[in-house]
Amino acid sequence: MSQGIYSRLCALNTLNAILDGQKSFDDAFDKYTSKYDLNAQDKSFVHALCGYVLRYKHDLQRVVNKGANRNADITPPMLNSLLLMGAAQIYFMESVPDHAAVDTCVDLAKRIKCPKQSGLVNAVLRRLLREDLPKMRMSVPSWLIKIWISDYGVEIAKQIETASMNEAPIGISNKDGAWSIHQDGSLDLSPDQWVQDFSSAMPVSLLNDDLKGKHVLDLCAAPGGKTMQLAARGATVTSVDISEKRLKRLHDNLERTNLQGHVEIACANILKYEPIQKYDVVLLDAPCSATGTIRRHPDLPYIRTPRELKTLIHLQHDMLNRAKNWVNDDGVLVYCTCSLQKDEGERQIELFLKNNPKFKRQNIDRYPQWQTPDGDMRLMPHYGDMDGFFIAVLSLITK
Repeated sequence: MSQGIYSRLCALNTLNAILDGQKSFDDAFDKYTSKYDLNAQDKSFVHALCGYVLRYKHDLQRVVNKGANRNADITPPMLNSLLLMGAAQIYFMESVPDHAAVDTCVDLAKRIKCPKQSGLVNAVLRRLLREDLPKMRMSVPSWLIKIWISDYGVEIAKQIETASMNEAPIGISNKDGAWSIHQDGSLDLSPDQWVQDFSSAMPVSLLNDDLKGKHVLDLCAAPGGKTMQLAARGATVTSVDISEKRLKRLHDNLERTNLQGHVEIACANILKYEPIQKYDVVLLDAPCSATGTIRRHPDLPYIRTPRELKTLIHLQHDMLNRAKNWVNDDGVLVYCTCSLQKDEGERQIELFLKNNPKFKRQNIDRYPQWQTPDGDMRLMPHYGDMDGFFIAVLSLITK
């Protein structure tokens, strides 16, 4: 089997795991690139090919179905993923000769035990080659667009969708608080740097007080960007996360940046966690739909569902009502999510304040252009090189 087939088989398995199995891109990509022992160049090819399919899936599916003279998607699902992959190579990947795109897909149809359908694959892809290039538009699923329209209106929803389909640059945070975009070339981080998006760095950046000697509880902390920000500013940090795998990354990041002496790590479910003290800052980066990060995770619209969104909203509510108990009288509770839906941001805080009159909102006025009418912060992917993010800073009313 040639290396070209290996990389395409890896891409096919990755796509099928996402589209049919609702596995995350990162998990599927890591699994199959390891299985097929791909080199850096082939990993890059797989990453790019999967990205094209996920970002243009709606229109790719339309032309594939038309090429097959069918009104419904091709079955079985893996065969459908194979045709989407073939179409993406034809339309978007100039480095792939047309004959290679067709021939490798026909070969793969036989290898995935669909030999009778190899003729269909050949016919559909060759038909696409004969016809004029259709106009392709990147898009997210309609159910998500409907929520954005409800929350922000049609025009802003369109801007969000367009920005979300663009590939995100790599952001770099520094111990001194500076942030920058990684330029082209190999990513060679110094011990004073770590990868972190601008929006993800904002919750800690908004803390105006001197953090030296302050005790901070970082909930849902892994992989640790905010923990490292806090530790670099002199805070004593307790970092809690439910995932041992993600905490291993946090531990490795702390050792690489020599910040481990400022941080205690705990692997725990926040809904069962019992800290032994209260904290000056409690930071809850709550589990969410992560729709603000679609530009770097194009698989998200296909592994998230409206039902899961409701579950996440309930989880955020429960976590907030646990985290509130761990704030010092003169401390703050920072709530943030990388979701674009107001149900996971603005409305979540509205409900919390309604049910917890002892807490009040602190206006975030440092960046008025990103301030919500209520004084929270709402970042959007169409504002620039940033993920979508919501941030609220809350404090106890002590008098």
